[in-house]
Amino acid sequence: MQTALKKLANIGIDAICSTHGPVWTVPENITGVVALYDKLSRYDSDAGLVIAYGSMYGHTEELAEIIAGEAAGNGVKNIVMHNVSKSHKSDILRDVFKYKGLIIGSPTYNNKLYPAVDDLVSALQNRNLKNRFFGYFGSFTWADATARQLEAFAGAMEFELVAEPVIMKQAMLADVAEKALALGRIMAQKLTSGTEVVPNNTLTVNK
Repeated sequence: MQTALKKLANIGIDAICSTHGPVWTVPENITGVVALYDKLSRYDSDAGLVIAYGSMYGHTEELAEIIAGEAAGNGVKNIVMHNVSKSHKSDILRDVFKYKGLIIGSPTYNNKLYPAVDDLVSALQNRNLKNRFFGYFGSFTWADATARQLEAFAGAMEFELVAEPVIMKQAMLADVAEKALALGRIMAQKLTSGTEVVPNNTLTVNK
């Protein structure tokens, strides 16, 4: 896309006829659409946070709320929370492309990610999203699959992991709540400091 935009830089455009949307003919709209294509193709984003999570019994949702509250308390003005069982995937993807911070949460489900979370992760991989600050959290009863699978996802996408993952076994304990607060706080520091994303950032993950 960047190559195509460079070739068109000195050419007047009378209309944009996309195969997946409306036809644009008003000059002001054309300018705006070209600017949007440029921004999206560079994976540029705004300083906000998306928290997308699945929850079966409310425990993972509780973690999401703690993380969001701490991020907001530390200066993040734009925070969007998506329960993947209620939000349409297209709405989640729209917000993930808009904001630089992404935190995904999932309970372990049959030794895998929660199905709707797994679907979201697959959709993000297919779109080859780049340049995001990333964190993750989850819950389990018998055996945890969240940390392993979301860690692999972050590595494949070359996201920058900002903090240790938050993994809850069965119920909320004080140390889990502290890790959730830390994740929200560190993500806020990243988003409000203007720090650039560093690909392939490695963290030790407690399994």
